[in-house]
Amino acid sequence: MKTRKPMTFDVDRSPPTPNELAAMPTTPAPQRKQVGARISAATYRQLKSRAALDGVTVQALVEKAVEQFLATE
Repeated sequence: MKTRKPMTFDVDRSPPTPNELAAMPTTPAPQRKQVGARISAATYRQLKSRAALDGVTVQALVEKAVEQFLATE
């Protein structure tokens, strides 16, 4: 017979209460498009390390970099 893992409950991942839902903003998320690019493994490691140090995702870091690049035209 298989043993089952005990059920766990993570408070941080619990569904929001009705009061929390009412307090959440209702603005729609911006539409996103996927892009692809090939970069060297070394550059990707630096990018991933920097994102971790800044506490953001690689996606957020790349989006910010592209926005800054486009703003300097």
